[in-house]
Amino acid sequence: MFDLPIKGWPTDVIPALKDIISQSIKRREVKEFYIGRTSDCNATKSRHGSDEIFPMYETESPDNAIYVEDSLIRTFIEHPKCNNDNNHGGGGASDEYINYVYLACWYGG
Repeated sequence: MFDLPIKGWPTDVIPALKDIISQSIKRREVKEFYIGRTSDCNATKSRHGSDEIFPMYETESPDNAIYVEDSLIRTFIEHPKCNNDNNHGGGGASDEYINYVYLACWYGG
């Protein structure tokens, strides 16, 4: 298993991230998931109202974070548990912070 968040060049880490997400979302208790990008995982968890946030990828490069987020969203957008509205990564990015690509999960009971 990998220690999360993974760091490195996007093309080097994307295959591992896809595998980790695939394994995570097939768990029966995961009812919904969302892939996104943030500089503050705690604030993002609160904003989403999700049960958990997993920082999957960490980088100082906003461009790398956008690239990884975009690739992961495009891979999983058609999954029935996916809660992403857009089929691409987007939105603002800051050069001042560490950027995370995260997996937010909601569990059913």
